[in-house]
Amino acid sequence: MNSTRKNIQLLQLAVIRRNITVMTQQSSRVMPSTKPRRRDLPENRRICILNAARCVFARQGYAETVVDDIAGQAGIAKGTVYLYFKSKEDIYLAALIEDARRLEALTRERIEAAPTWHEKVKAYFCLRLDYLETNEDFLRIYLAEVRSMMVRNARMQCELYHVIRESENHLARVFAAAKARNEIRPVDPELAASTVCDLTRGLMERRVLGWSRANSRDDAHFALDLLCRALELNKESSPPDSAKRRKGASPHRPKPAP
Repeated sequence: MNSTRKNIQLLQLAVIRRNITVMTQQSSRVMPSTKPRRRDLPENRRICILNAARCVFARQGYAETVVDDIAGQAGIAKGTVYLYFKSKEDIYLAALIEDARRLEALTRERIEAAPTWHEKVKAYFCLRLDYLETNEDFLRIYLAEVRSMMVRNARMQCELYHVIRESENHLARVFAAAKARNEIRPVDPELAASTVCDLTRGLMERRVLGWSRANSRDDAHFALDLLCRALELNKESSPPDSAKRRKGASPHRPKPAP
């Protein structure tokens, strides 16, 4: 009798333990984890929104894009977008500035690594053309923004303007140093830098619009060669007349007629 009662108690205890185990497992499935999943982190959500915005802006243009389009591309609710950005304009500028900073950092790194002024200018050219191949969405909206500013004669957003200007400043310092070492003609470094930037931007626009020739690399190499030849100092040419004259000698003047 005692043995039977003991077996019943053991059986009841086993059932209770099993029920507790099942309830614990079900509870762990229902209750959310306190540790956020990687894809739900705020920074990852922000990156997702900006990537979607680049695609939509490049495809539809700024004017034809609404926040719903960006939210749909990102696969999130429209209200979620407004948790990170106040307006469509904020999204647009954030996408531009973020990529412009990345491009500027790469430009500075490549220019500083190049040994000569010619190689530094080539690094600037090639980096931007290579960046176009992997970041066409960004460059489409970037070029569209610059063109729009010129057409409307409007002021560019301050932060974006400074990021763009920094690249020109790097090139200006390259030309100033080359000029001081007597490696290039005595040109205005800032004007030379802005000319290189404008020429590079033109090549990027031609490629985006499909106006380049089959091998667009040839266009870039031709433009770079033409520019560098125009800047190079021709050391084999004869010095100017003033350098030939002895110090204190009067310049040659034609004799008066008798």
